[in-house]
Amino acid sequence: MNRELKEFRRLERACREHAAVASFDLEREGLLKVADDYRKAIEGLQKSASIRQ
Repeated sequence: MNRELKEFRRLERACREHAAVASFDLEREGLLKVADDYRKAIEGLQKSASIRQ
């Protein structure tokens, strides 16, 4: 699960970085929505991990 968290964080960061330089509003909005989805997935995984312990 730790590997999944690292990968999701990397992908979230990449989406936000690409959104910062996106030339189209629709592209930027889409990338930010995907980044938010990754953030929610990260929070869900962290919450799930804390419940198991």
